[in-house]
Amino acid sequence: MLSSWLSPRLDKARADGLWRQSRQVERLDSGNVKVAGFTALDLAGNDYLALAQESHTDGGGAGASPLVSGHSDAHQALCEQLADWLGFETVRLFSSGFAANSGVLSLFGDVPVFHDRLNHASLLDGSRHSQGRFRRYRHLDVTQLNAWLKAPSLIVSDGVFSMDGDTADIPALNALGHTLYIDDAHGIGVLGQNGRGLMELQGHKPDILMATFGKALGAGGAFIAGPKVLGEAIDNLCREYIYSTALPLSTVNLVMHNLKKVQTQAWRREKLAVLIGFFQAQCQQRGIAVLPSNTAIQPVLCPSSQAAVSLSQTLLEKGYFCPAIRPPTVPQARLRITLNAGLECSQLSGLLDCLEAHHGLG
Repeated sequence: MLSSWLSPRLDKARADGLWRQSRQVERLDSGNVKVAGFTALDLAGNDYLALAQESHTDGGGAGASPLVSGHSDAHQALCEQLADWLGFETVRLFSSGFAANSGVLSLFGDVPVFHDRLNHASLLDGSRHSQGRFRRYRHLDVTQLNAWLKAPSLIVSDGVFSMDGDTADIPALNALGHTLYIDDAHGIGVLGQNGRGLMELQGHKPDILMATFGKALGAGGAFIAGPKVLGEAIDNLCREYIYSTALPLSTVNLVMHNLKKVQTQAWRREKLAVLIGFFQAQCQQRGIAVLPSNTAIQPVLCPSSQAAVSLSQTLLEKGYFCPAIRPPTVPQARLRITLNAGLECSQLSGLLDCLEAHHGLG
């Protein structure tokens, strides 16, 4: 029975060039990976500041949920450091960004909620779980959003959009006068003079901030920052927080270790900015169809899903790991190339040569 239910859909995914499967990836030194027998430069992950490549700390599991006995002195210290660094009243730690978004947004079932159309799945799932009302406005279209706002509402947006690399306009969203929730998973640690993310870059804070430790901070888990009442609501109403074991101490220690590097090693952000500028300029000169992006996420568009898969395989064989991203994750197939501070422009030049020679030929 299972085969008769599922096989036709799987066959269609194969025929449409949308077949997906996990690949075993072995992480090597110097930012390289081994995939399907090929050694390649890792251009697929979100280790934007190259911290995951060099971080090692000790510690065990937390042993229980935060509200039972899993919230240690180290957990509290990290919460206080983040709250002080980012300027929020309170912080709560979560096992993942998905859990944070899904759990916290499920608290707003009786509130009108408006999402940017390209928001991450975890944000949308949180609103679906709330069984409340929500609408999706056109990507970055503040004018349409403003026309829809009637009663006091919650506006939800990614900070850096994970598949396009563009950014929300926090000042414009704040100016609408409603409560703003920003998921800055891809901006924290990377954007702003001190790495405080998109809100620092644009000079405006949201009411609620979610960010992860698994990208620029090179660890795992996530946090929610906001007013005191939000922290109390998470403690009492958020099932993803109440019924999950707290972050392992090893993770907490690693985050605090890497947070110090984010705060003191601005050269990582500066180098990443140079790489972004170089890659964008070279793509423009070479006629490579990259979306305009001032972030580490550099999407190279492809004419079809099949072309994206073919180009990704060609690049892997030449030493560059850039997986294809296809519908329904994105409307147009692409290679999602992510840059990090461990790279050099010379390494990107080789990648650009390959893209110029093969892009669009799939």
